[in-house]
Amino acid sequence: MVSIFRRMRWFFLLLLALLLVGGRVILVQRDTPDRAYEPVRNQGRAWRIAYYEGGSFYEYTNHLRVVTSGLIELGWIEPLAIPEFDDSDDARLIWDFLVEHSQSDYLEFVADAFWSSEWDDDLRAVNRSAALQRLAGDSDIDLVIAMGTWAGLDLATNAHSVPTVVMSTSNAIDSGIIKSAADSGLDHVHAKCDPTRYLRQIRLFHDIVKFDTVGAIYDNSPDGRTYANLDELEQIAQERKFEIILCKAPSTNVTEEEAHLGAIRCLAELAPRIDAMWLSGGHAGIKIEYLPELLEPLFTYQVATWSPVGAEAVKRGVLISIARKDLQGLGLWTANVIGEILNGAKPRDLGQVYEVPSVIVLNRETARRIGFDLPDGIVKAADQVFDTIPAGQEP
Repeated sequence: MVSIFRRMRWFFLLLLALLLVGGRVILVQRDTPDRAYEPVRNQGRAWRIAYYEGGSFYEYTNHLRVVTSGLIELGWIEPLAIPEFDDSDDARLIWDFLVEHSQSDYLEFVADAFWSSEWDDDLRAVNRSAALQRLAGDSDIDLVIAMGTWAGLDLATNAHSVPTVVMSTSNAIDSGIIKSAADSGLDHVHAKCDPTRYLRQIRLFHDIVKFDTVGAIYDNSPDGRTYANLDELEQIAQERKFEIILCKAPSTNVTEEEAHLGAIRCLAELAPRIDAMWLSGGHAGIKIEYLPELLEPLFTYQVATWSPVGAEAVKRGVLISIARKDLQGLGLWTANVIGEILNGAKPRDLGQVYEVPSVIVLNRETARRIGFDLPDGIVKAADQVFDTIPAGQEP
């Protein structure tokens, strides 16, 4: 009877996962434009594009790459291959490449219209002032790509009216960038969002691991809470009756090494007290290249881990997550949004919801090290399975 019960339990979990995952892909895009708009010039000249970010982050470079690919596919830019750079987090390297090498009758990537605050509040204030001054009034900029939460918050304002396309935020609604999924609240602002992305992931994590306590690290600031997904964790904790144990560690206005040391301290403190760990991708001290070292106390205390970062985190020792299956689709969708805007559409009128197709990824070596018995059904349903954990790096 016990064996039958266990089989039924794992069958139920697999069925639940498949319902959430949709057979392997758990999400589908919504609000996709009906058609691609033809490339057009701006009264005989190319549209001038600017870029604004809070700081270097590999997600931002990934998004910039796929948007560029989408613009190429839609005919706004001539085909070109963006090379891999030594610093994969630095969007400036991609921007400079586009400035120098992209060929287009329709778009111009403006060399001196790139702002990055490198996660420093003082530099952020300087950049915000400079960008808003550049964008105000009769601006020489026709559209700005705002990458990330800081960028969205800084540019989603009535201080200018230049069309602003916000991408790669932790939560565009909860952070206050836009009014709702249906309405950005500002005529010139459009922000891609997926309001239930982290809620779905936390529920699935709990369905599989059945933890009673979960740890989380956060920077003690409103942005820090958003990046750590604390609101979503608290919502599901009330729903599922588990406890959240938090640890504060600085992420902004500190060096990378200081952020890293803060994460190490928190994980050492949390590991003996928790069953599971939510490893947010938004904390500067939890960079994926450091994960093998950071995870050691969690291995010691047999703590199950999840990271919304996806496959790259699981590859480096996180137990389980979901990975985006088709980031190119998001790039094409965003490129189409840009095309609609440049063809005269009001950013506020365009759909903002896009759910990136995703699949399960897991690490069997991590499961072995923490003594977690991965159900066969989940293993079979996984799109990627890693069997090793590489050596980590130091900041």
